[in-house]
Amino acid sequence: MVKIGILGGKLGETNPSEPYRKWMDNVPEKYIDDGWILNEAALVAAIEYKYPDAEVTYLKNFNEKSLQKNDVNFLVGINLLNAWHNSNTMHKKWLAIMKNNKNNIYPPLSEQNFLYNKGDYLKYYEKKGVPIAPTFLIKKNRDPKKIIAEVKKNKWKGFVVKPDYAFANIEISKYEIDDKDVEKKLSKYLKKTKKFPGLVCQEKMKGFVKKWELKTFWINGEYKYHVAIKASGDLWGESESFGNVSKKSMTEIKKIAKKVLDNYPETKIKGKIVKPLFLRIDLGCCQGNTLDPTKYFLNEIEYAGCGTFTDVKNVFHYWPEAYYKKAIELKNL
Repeated sequence: MVKIGILGGKLGETNPSEPYRKWMDNVPEKYIDDGWILNEAALVAAIEYKYPDAEVTYLKNFNEKSLQKNDVNFLVGINLLNAWHNSNTMHKKWLAIMKNNKNNIYPPLSEQNFLYNKGDYLKYYEKKGVPIAPTFLIKKNRDPKKIIAEVKKNKWKGFVVKPDYAFANIEISKYEIDDKDVEKKLSKYLKKTKKFPGLVCQEKMKGFVKKWELKTFWINGEYKYHVAIKASGDLWGESESFGNVSKKSMTEIKKIAKKVLDNYPETKIKGKIVKPLFLRIDLGCCQGNTLDPTKYFLNEIEYAGCGTFTDVKNVFHYWPEAYYKKAIELKNL
């Protein structure tokens, strides 16, 4: 018997109840809203239905007594950043729990910390030959005049600033260099985001509005599916939409994403290398700030606590198997 904990609830991700699958009979009614099933509850029911040797529990909080009953506790719709954004007290508590190996939290802190520092990992991959958008990092020196001078030196007409330790579209801001109030606006933003340990400054890429961003899903080292989405919300002034790209574009996108996966830092658990359960590797268009759909670049990497878009595509079936196999792997280390 393998005992699995599914931690989540903050993301609020759901799965459609159509088409009907037998495991749905085992989902408590409280986790179903107008035909949409909470992702964590769906995972519990589906894993237990498919794998009789699995005992799965949906955990809504970090109770160490409950955690230590399981062979592994997966961060699904939640991660350490939720606590960091909530309060110092919660962050310290969660951090201590995740540092305690007896609590069997997966993914481990080493992987979480690597992905929370967006600017550092982008520069890491740039050195590995992975294309990224033109980027410079902002650390302690947050003088708006110097930042604008660097943008002008790079000859960018517009730029975007996004913080480390953020997720979704939290505190992403866009600027035009010919805006007479750009320094004032940037200064206000820098004061607002002073709590973040670092910021990423990138050239504004017109492909985010004109072309599709590809969110590719790599489960246990293999490509499984992707979602093509256009930037949405106040930042870009566009409504969210989904589509697809050509086979030629997809071939190049997979090559870049595979290089990201192959150069992902090794994680050791109990002295053995463990590949990530999954990476969502997001790629934007287009290199050189052109609109060439074969010239994608690495935009960001997401992991625990990120959207899997099971409400957009019929892909849920990948996940119960993935979590079960990883649980068996970790139990047998």
